[in-house]
Amino acid sequence: MEYTHREEQVHRSERGGLQTIPFIIVSEGCERIVNTAVTANIIIYLTKEYHMGAAPSAVIVFSYQAATNFLPIFGAILSDALWGHFLTISLTLIACTIGAVLLWLTTMVPILVAENCGNKDQNSQCGHSPTTLQLFVLLTSLVFLSIGASGVRPCSVPFGVDQFAHWSGSRKDRALKVLFSWYYVSMGGSAIISITLIVYLQDKLGWKIGFAISVAIMAFATFLNIVTSPIYVKMNPQKSTWLSLVQVIFAAIRNRHVQFPEAGNGMQYHNTGELEVVPSTKMRFLNRACVLRVHADSSNTEVLNANSSNVCTVEQVEDLKRILSVIPMWSPMITSLLIQQASFRVLQADTMDRHIGSTKFQMPAGCIPIFEVITFTLWSGCFDRFMMLFLRKITGKVLVLSHKQRMGIGVLFSIASAIAASVVESIRRKQAIKQDLQGNTNGIVNMSVFWLAPQCVFAGLTSAFGSIGHMEFYYVVLPKTMSSLAMALLPLAIGVANIVGTVIVKLVKVITARGGRIGWLPDNLNQ
Repeated sequence: MEYTHREEQVHRSERGGLQTIPFIIVSEGCERIVNTAVTANIIIYLTKEYHMGAAPSAVIVFSYQAATNFLPIFGAILSDALWGHFLTISLTLIACTIGAVLLWLTTMVPILVAENCGNKDQNSQCGHSPTTLQLFVLLTSLVFLSIGASGVRPCSVPFGVDQFAHWSGSRKDRALKVLFSWYYVSMGGSAIISITLIVYLQDKLGWKIGFAISVAIMAFATFLNIVTSPIYVKMNPQKSTWLSLVQVIFAAIRNRHVQFPEAGNGMQYHNTGELEVVPSTKMRFLNRACVLRVHADSSNTEVLNANSSNVCTVEQVEDLKRILSVIPMWSPMITSLLIQQASFRVLQADTMDRHIGSTKFQMPAGCIPIFEVITFTLWSGCFDRFMMLFLRKITGKVLVLSHKQRMGIGVLFSIASAIAASVVESIRRKQAIKQDLQGNTNGIVNMSVFWLAPQCVFAGLTSAFGSIGHMEFYYVVLPKTMSSLAMALLPLAIGVANIVGTVIVKLVKVITARGGRIGWLPDNLNQ
């Protein structure tokens, strides 16, 4: 009833509607452009400017990616329970701007600029390690950039949905389709801009100008969010939603002595409406949280007070069940995302021939994910509009692929990406040995960078099927009052995959390099 009352209040307002969607999408896109550009090229910045080895650089990148994807779960909780979508987006846009400024300062302020190797090879063998202050400012900038992603990414779509709270029926359904379509285009489009234009400018014009552009983009996004504030619908957060979930857990534990009769007779459950609703049988142990009366036998009846903290409503119990039910679908995504880690792909590209055809134009190594992003953008944009219509005509079914089937297809493509990556790296290393480049850290293997394209295409299809399938599945299954959480679960899986990737890199580096051996992850990939 509370949510209905809120909708009636919004109905009297002239704010919201489709007029707000471009501004929300642009603000989210700006944040994604900056963070995606950093993700794509920061490993080159660490190895070339900070003179760090491949493995230590990869650990920093993995950690940054983990934070960028792990923190949105906290941003979602704060948004849904305390701050609301607009305030969360506003604060995290400011944080992202601060991060971009700090990163730019590492190229401008002399005391923060890593020492130049001069004419020596700019790699881990240079001998000039970054100072503690330089590393502190660099890592702090990455932390603020991660905080920026923590609020903008999980809240943008739910905030867009808030703008149609006073709409209903087919009109609202069409508006939501427009919102999600533009969101997917923004995901792909912002990534394309990041790993082509921004990375290219960083590579050709230098880090000073490249990072300054990121500062300008974030400053624009923050300013845009402030000046468009009056036209937004700003829904109040529902603190009771999260508190009720905790209440269900404690109530189920306190009422663990309650015994369920085999036939289910004699049970009464706490309902807020006139209609008597019975909880589902899955995760039946949680049903104890909403039991009102239990007939143990003909002479003994236990009555629980409906106003007690020991008793929750059926709706509260079912909300918690819906959240727990997505865990089995969420956890397998970690493995497929772990396979897609692309940091070493950039380092591979840096050792390969990056000329396009016979021209003198050389693709920056950080642009290699462009194949993945273009695949994702084209497929996600065309699938519902063209492919689904084609499949519906062939099969005669309205629902051709369920969300779970999309997830399964995404896992298959992630396996294909891993196979392609292993085959290409085997060929690349053999070619490097054949050219006697083992001792040359800057040696270029006589092998086109386009050999990396197949694994990138498979990775793009993994996202187009798996990632979108997961996002839509969570959004449909979870309660609408937890819409930010639904959008944060996929980044959380990516963050966990990055943490696991960091641990694997460290273990492989330490274990295989024992006894003075080169190890499997040398700073020189040609070894």
